[in-house]
Amino acid sequence: MKSHISISGLNLVGYRKIYSIPFFPGVNIIYGDSDTGKSSILEFINYLLGASSIELSDEVKASIEYAALELEINGASLTIKRNIYDPKEYIEVYPCVFEQCADFFPKKYSPNFTDTQSPDGFFSDFLLDSLGFPKVKIKVSPSKADSEVKRLSFRNLFKYVYVNQDDVGSKSFLDLNNWIKSTTNREVIKYIFNVLDSSIAELEVQIAEHTRESKKLLNKYTSVSEFLRETGYDSQTSIDDSITTIDKIIDTLETEFTKINKSMVASSQNHTELKAIFNELSLNEKHATQEIIKTRAQIEKYSRLKNDYENDIEKINGIIHAQTRIGQTTSHANPCPVCDAPIEPTHATNSFQPVNRDTLSDELNSIQKKKKSIQSLIDELSSKSRNLSKDHAAYNSDLSRAREMLDTESQAMITPYLTQRDTLVKEIASNKKARDFLVNNIRVRNQQQKIHDAYENLNLIIKQLNERLAELRETAPSVAEVLETLGDYLSKYLKKVNIKRQEGISISPKSFAPIIRDRDYLNITSGGLRTISSVGFMISLLEYAVDSEINHPRLLMIDTVGKYLGKTTKEKYQDQTNVQEDTREGISDPLKYQNIYEYLLSVATRAEEKDVPCQIILVDNDVPDTFINRYKAYIVAHYSSTGENGLSVGLIDDIEQ
Repeated sequence: MKSHISISGLNLVGYRKIYSIPFFPGVNIIYGDSDTGKSSILEFINYLLGASSIELSDEVKASIEYAALELEINGASLTIKRNIYDPKEYIEVYPCVFEQCADFFPKKYSPNFTDTQSPDGFFSDFLLDSLGFPKVKIKVSPSKADSEVKRLSFRNLFKYVYVNQDDVGSKSFLDLNNWIKSTTNREVIKYIFNVLDSSIAELEVQIAEHTRESKKLLNKYTSVSEFLRETGYDSQTSIDDSITTIDKIIDTLETEFTKINKSMVASSQNHTELKAIFNELSLNEKHATQEIIKTRAQIEKYSRLKNDYENDIEKINGIIHAQTRIGQTTSHANPCPVCDAPIEPTHATNSFQPVNRDTLSDELNSIQKKKKSIQSLIDELSSKSRNLSKDHAAYNSDLSRAREMLDTESQAMITPYLTQRDTLVKEIASNKKARDFLVNNIRVRNQQQKIHDAYENLNLIIKQLNERLAELRETAPSVAEVLETLGDYLSKYLKKVNIKRQEGISISPKSFAPIIRDRDYLNITSGGLRTISSVGFMISLLEYAVDSEINHPRLLMIDTVGKYLGKTTKEKYQDQTNVQEDTREGISDPLKYQNIYEYLLSVATRAEEKDVPCQIILVDNDVPDTFINRYKAYIVAHYSSTGENGLSVGLIDDIEQ
């Protein structure tokens, strides 16, 4: 099987949940409205495969803890975890699918070549080794015999795998407008097609190093296996079976524990009757208490009214008594002090007008009757209060006895349940402790298996390198042959897209970039035609990899396939195209747009027929309607900024919550 990388799924582990998107062999399409995070999906994949940094949106910062990429490299399942907030932190690689990461110890790799202290080396070397690609050094200035050399990294290679939306159809495509970088990229192209002058020598060195490493792994595996055998470690299968058995036991015990908790609510007839009596007595006691409070309040109210009546009676009696005194005049003759003649007093000019005595008597009788009625009510309420106090005391006495009987009954019933609960708690804890021990054992066994798998994988890599070395020695192609073949693939693609004037199509021997109508890529003024040719160049590389054994991971990721192709062009890209040239090229023809998708799908289909691993991931703002209707199975995500028709608003779909 040809070397390949196949993305299985992207998982963004968040504070509220895990946000996931699956991928499959062949074509995968993500499309929808602008600013819904489509491009971020490819950027996360790019970052998890070693990019030096990633730009995070506010939604991601508020929601995500770390990112994990589940993938296969040459058939081996791996999960790559990386801190999205600290790009310098070691990248963790687990030899399993995402859900099983807890059962394995990860390898930790440095994300760059400057950190030589990482536990397991460089991430780039790990990826190249896993793919079976030689690790070589390329010249900084190939034309100089004494040129400095630098290590070729997986990131150099990945430029021919992933094209972001800024570079699609742009003059910055593959750094063609940067002489220094484009020089390095041309050396990478030579590496991909095994036409570097040093390829054979480097392959021989790689084979020798891998062979030595293989022997070390075999010795390590043998030593570990002997140690585990001598210490009586169970086999991995046996440990797995034991964990499964313990999990079943724990489930059974926890189910029983739940039942006991529910059963601790008393269920016997005696307890039920006692509980009913207790509740009734409690209600009666509360009712009696309320009635006593109510009655005493009424007595107090009527007593105050009775006192008011008594005061009124005293006042009226005082008035009646005063009337007997006030208003009566008496005459006394007093002798004159001079002549002793009696002197008569003069009559008062104003006399006192008394209240009618009958009215006062009637009012007095009325108040006395009211007082008598109030006194009767007070006497009646006092009697009721005494009776209620007796009832309350009786209820309290019965309630105390009922409570004592209920406590005795409850204790007799609950104590056995408590004993069972304690026993179950101990059993559950004991089994969980045993399970933790087994999980640790399975990790040891997994580590042993990982050593064996690494040994087997290394032997496979050595086999692939030997095959490639033999092929290079026999049929090492020239640069001219490679460019000629690439030009043929590009020509076939452009004919399918049906551009105008399909002539002068080739790959430049100077820039290794597309030439259309004998015009180099950088001299094409139509942004739409550059988009078509940049996509065509990348798909031509993939087609070459499908048909031949080259150093390409047989993965292609393109962001915004429809850039400039009759769609709304973002303002920041408008000055990078000549609108009149786009019009003359007929770029707005929807059939051209559809033909690009059809061709991409045909390449994936041809790879499947040849049993060659191949994966294409496309991000776009839109997709041709006819393509959607016929090939819905290839759409892995469709986003809407408004959430209409039940569509998700993006990968981070719960940010508003």
